[in-house]
Amino acid sequence: MTEKFTRFDIAEYLLTPSDMWNYLKASEEEDLGDGRFIRLALRDVKHTICARIQTDPTFAQALRIEVATLFYNGEPEMAHRMLRLLTQALRHHTARRFFTYRH
Repeated sequence: MTEKFTRFDIAEYLLTPSDMWNYLKASEEEDLGDGRFIRLALRDVKHTICARIQTDPTFAQALRIEVATLFYNGEPEMAHRMLRLLTQALRHHTARRFFTYRH
């Protein structure tokens, strides 16, 4: 009997901005001190933001509200990280509209 594997996509599991925040917070707690785990989590969240912006244009606004809430609740470092990821994703999304990456 052969096993069948499906491709794992983190974007299917990080559905809300608070899910992303909790994922990043948990990665900070589980990091061994070298920062690799946090970098992987940041990459996953950036991938998720890019994927969600393409399918749901209101998601960027919801994420901005979540970032403002993080600042208000005294989590400025996490809010800054999330805002930076959102900015990078929006730049990538805008660039895709103007350029076609075809050879």
